[in-house]
Amino acid sequence: MPKNTNGPARQVVGKSRHRKNVQARGEERRGQLIDAARELLMEIPVEELTFGQIAAKAGVPEGSAYHFYANKYDVLSSLAKELSVQFVESYKEPIDETTIRSWQDLADLVVDRTAAIYAVDLAAVQIFLSGRTPPEVGMVDRSSVRTVSAVLVDLFDRLFVLPDVPKIHNVFYYFVELTDLMLSLSVMENGEITSEFLEESKRAGKGYLGTYLPPVLTRRRTETD
Repeated sequence: MPKNTNGPARQVVGKSRHRKNVQARGEERRGQLIDAARELLMEIPVEELTFGQIAAKAGVPEGSAYHFYANKYDVLSSLAKELSVQFVESYKEPIDETTIRSWQDLADLVVDRTAAIYAVDLAAVQIFLSGRTPPEVGMVDRSSVRTVSAVLVDLFDRLFVLPDVPKIHNVFYYFVELTDLMLSLSVMENGEITSEFLEESKRAGKGYLGTYLPPVLTRRRTETD
């Protein structure tokens, strides 16, 4: 008699589909918890936020939520990574290159775009500027800044001929850290980013970059030239 090979094959396909469904549900739950934390940070200080509040906001039983995150710090770390993406996307948005006459103009534009995000995203302010972010989350922030700095190097190099600076990615990493520091001081002292501190952030950033970049950089030819 011929062997029936349909049974085992169907079982394998069934198991694979089940695993994919479980993974999809898990990703959905993680997304719900991250979104809940983001919404709560619009109203609750980060140091007062609890894992139970995040789970309740997400509509996920707290016991089940522990299957996806060990504690609130894990949720906030994932949120920090997600928030960093919007900064990267902002720096990649089209630029009116006719307004960029120097690398200093470009540095100012970067700070302006950064501040524009913070102006509308209180969760990002709490995670990155409040000075109250748990150390566990701060480590993720440092890693995210490395990604952002790489994007900035590409941006500057696209518009200008950069000098041969050793470890130039570190230079732009510190540029991000310095400009964020000034914005953070504004938040801690005034509860918001003031125009005065925004200008100080620009001065700090350009001053630091100016120790590595000459006052004038050769502009690359672009399609708009």
